[in-house]
This record gives sequence, C-alpha cells and structure tokens, in this order.
Amino acid sequence: MSKSIFKLSLNILIILTLLLPCLSYSAEKKPKKPPVAAPPQETVITDSNISAFIKKGDEMFKKGDIESSLRIYLKVYSHSKDILAAAAIVQTQYERVLNDASASQDDKETILLKQKRLKQITPKYTSIKESMAYNLGYIYSKRGDSERARKYLTEVLETTPFSLKKDSLWMNTKNLLLGQYGLEGEF
Repeated sequence: MSKSIFKLSLNILIILTLLLPCLSYSAEKKPKKPPVAAPPQETVITDSNISAFIKKGDEMFKKGDIESSLRIYLKVYSHSKDILAAAAIVQTQYERVLNDASASQDDKETILLKQKRLKQITPKYTSIKESMAYNLGYIYSKRGDSERARKYLTEVLETTPFSLKKDSLWMNTKNLLLGQYGLEGEF
C-alpha cells in the first residue's frame, strides 16, 4: 500500500510539473513598475489666493498659453460667481432678521457687523467676475466660438457700469460684442 501511495504521489507530482512549470522552477521576478505619482491636487481658490490665480492666468495668456489661461479664468469666474450667489442668499437672510421686530438687539448688532464684511466682499468679487467674464469673452471670440463669447460679453455689459471712456471695460466689451455680431462701428 505504501508503494501505491508513493507511485500515486509521484505521478501527481510529475503531472503537476508538466502542467504547471512554475511549480518546478522559481517564479520569474517581474520588474516592478515604478510607483505612479499621484496627480497633483489642484489648489482650491480662496479669498487669499485669488489674486495669484488671476496673475497666473494673465501671465499664461501673455505667453500664448491660451488653454491654460482659459482654464484658470473659468475657475476664477466660477468661484467669484459662487461667492456672489452665496453672499446674496446670506444678505437676504440678514435682511429678514434685521426687519424682524422679535429679533434681539444683540442678534441685530451681530448681523450688522457681518453685513459690513459682506459689503467689502461683494464689490471685490463683482469686479473679479466682470473682468473674468470679459477675459473669457475675449478668448472665446479669438477662438471663433461666437456663442460663448457673446454669453460672457453680454454679461459684462449687463453688470458693468456704463462708461463712455474709450478704454473702459464697458466700451471695450461693447466693441468686442458688436464685432461678434458683425456690427463694428454701427453704434
């Protein structure tokens, strides 16, 4: 019986060796792939670094890197638009509390202090949003994307204070937008 177990074990070993050669030889060592570096995390735009983003976008635009500047301008535009939307919502709620006769004087004073900060943020981000919309409209017009150019340029005209000064943002935007409609010099 021990001979038959021995023969059976030997036969199984031979069959396994023939079918699975990796059992009889040491497994080949495959060269390790170098670890893939994690993609750099995008920096989040904040109130403290938004100027650096704008400056970087402007530098890239001046160097002719239109795609990179476009991405940056879109991020800054989106960020400023979000800030202004949030500020409008908060302002509405603050107004409700200030107009509520049952609100305590402490609550009203706290809100007045917070409104002061909102009044500083709103013009800053309105100006940033307007300039980014102009930049986006300009880039899209130069790329031949009239629909997007018109969208951003029209927004600038709607939000920027009117000015007859030849080099004002409003006048530059108007001229660029009229060019998109083929109406240069018309009005």
